[in-house]
Amino acid sequence: MRIQEVPVYEFNELAKNINVMSAYLKNRDEEIRKNYQELERTHSELHSSYLKLEHLSHELEKSEELYKSLMEDASDAIVVVGEDESVKMVNKMAEEFFGYSARELVGLPLTKMLLLLNIENIPKIHKIFKDASQGLHIAEEMQIVKKGGALVVSRLHASSIESGNDRLVQAIFRDVTKEREIMMNLEKSAADLVRLNKMKDSFLGLASHELKTPLTVIMGYAELITTDMADKVDHTVLEMVGNISSAAMRLDNIIKDMVDVSMIDEKRLQLKIDDVHVNQLVRDAVKELAFFFSMRKQKLTLQLDESIPAIKGDMFRLVQLFSNVLGNAIKFTPDGGEITVTTSAKYLLRSKQSADSVQGQSIVNIGKEHHLYVEIAVADTGIGIDREDQVRIFDKFYEAGNIEEHSTGKVAFKAKGAGLGLSIAKGIVDMHGGEIWVESPGYNSDSGSGSIFHILLPLNPLVGDSSLDYMNLLH
Repeated sequence: MRIQEVPVYEFNELAKNINVMSAYLKNRDEEIRKNYQELERTHSELHSSYLKLEHLSHELEKSEELYKSLMEDASDAIVVVGEDESVKMVNKMAEEFFGYSARELVGLPLTKMLLLLNIENIPKIHKIFKDASQGLHIAEEMQIVKKGGALVVSRLHASSIESGNDRLVQAIFRDVTKEREIMMNLEKSAADLVRLNKMKDSFLGLASHELKTPLTVIMGYAELITTDMADKVDHTVLEMVGNISSAAMRLDNIIKDMVDVSMIDEKRLQLKIDDVHVNQLVRDAVKELAFFFSMRKQKLTLQLDESIPAIKGDMFRLVQLFSNVLGNAIKFTPDGGEITVTTSAKYLLRSKQSADSVQGQSIVNIGKEHHLYVEIAVADTGIGIDREDQVRIFDKFYEAGNIEEHSTGKVAFKAKGAGLGLSIAKGIVDMHGGEIWVESPGYNSDSGSGSIFHILLPLNPLVGDSSLDYMNLLH
């Protein structure tokens, strides 16, 4: 409370001093209250920080327990090495993997542990641990000799971990002995397959050339008997010789196919490039096979675009290509079925690959441009082709479906051939810089799901170059 002025001078002075003291005490009281409030707030913050610290400490303990649990239950051998390069911790799998107990390993200097495991090139492994302690993640494969003398192949993964102020190195050893054995077996199998493939190709070329001479003799004598000596030979014998001649001619066709395949594989097949009218090519091939269409009572429909330009190619080989594809359609289309041949022009994005540094061939990168292609499509109402067979049917000697169900004869229904026709067709298409593929919903001998073979031939092929990338088909 403030004291009002009083008439007596001495009392008035005393009142003034008391008022000054009162104001000072009031200010001090406010400062004390503020300091108390601040102290209370600081205490609250300290209490909150303590609770957080306690929670973090609890979480850290849980994390350490989780790490130890994960380490102990890990399926790989784990070794923790300290900054002093001594073994601080090993898990159960490490004891099993190395054959030594944790008591025998923990506390050992790193070099001594490596010597104990009989690891080769210890300085290199020692450097791996040093690099890992600097924060690098290192992986290395090595051989380890377990306690007892067993040799295992291990892959080491070393990385840095922090524990408080200490920087440790965690080394994970994974047993890859079986994986290494599997890889070695796969590599050996791959090498054997390459060798067998070379032997098969060599045998293919050798057999085709060696069979050609005696077969020519057989066909020559058969023709001589059936023509010049026909009146001197019994009719039954003449008929038998005629069958021999037919079989020899069929075998000769197979050998010719084998020679063609061998030459395609060895890149010795030479093309005689000239102007080829695709529609005329189709008509020539159809004319050769007209008898078979008639024999099988199949309907042939030609939908030829007369506006398509002539292309550059080998007329003989392109007729062979189309005859093989068309003959395949005849064989796998039932009697009375329908085969449709369509020709059209397509614009295609062509992308040349970059130079092949491995083979040393200089291939100019022309980028992606539109180029004119002629497409021949052969559609049939046949038995169709399974999806898994649609790529493999272009492999040598591959026969789709069940071989036992195939019949004999060149164009009989499901006739069994040598499995070379489509392989030769693909080789010829590739040499012309084109593309061939088949579309079919799948095999069904009852519904006649059918197939469509597509043949793309460029207007101006780069002969022998099949490195074209067909990016987009534009109508």
